[in-house]
Amino acid sequence: MHLTSARLCLNCEEVHDAQTCPACASENYAYLTQWVPTGKRQKPRRVVAPTRTKGIVFGSAVLGLLVFGLGRWSRRLRARIENIAAGDTGELR
Repeated sequence: MHLTSARLCLNCEEVHDAQTCPACASENYAYLTQWVPTGKRQKPRRVVAPTRTKGIVFGSAVLGLLVFGLGRWSRRLRARIENIAAGDTGELR
């Protein structure tokens, strides 16, 4: 493994050269050349930020279900009020 391609996993601190960590399958890594100088000058590479797609998908699903439930509740309530108003009872219960 060359130093220029060596990566440090930010989750389990495993050194590897693959796109994902072989120990924990994480995609969060930093190149070792940020801390260990090589003989040649190269542009510093940025640390890959962790992805949060699972939380976004879960939050969107919960929000969607909430909006759907509130819509159904509102329609049922409106229909109930209209049925009571159409009758001759004169009062809402």
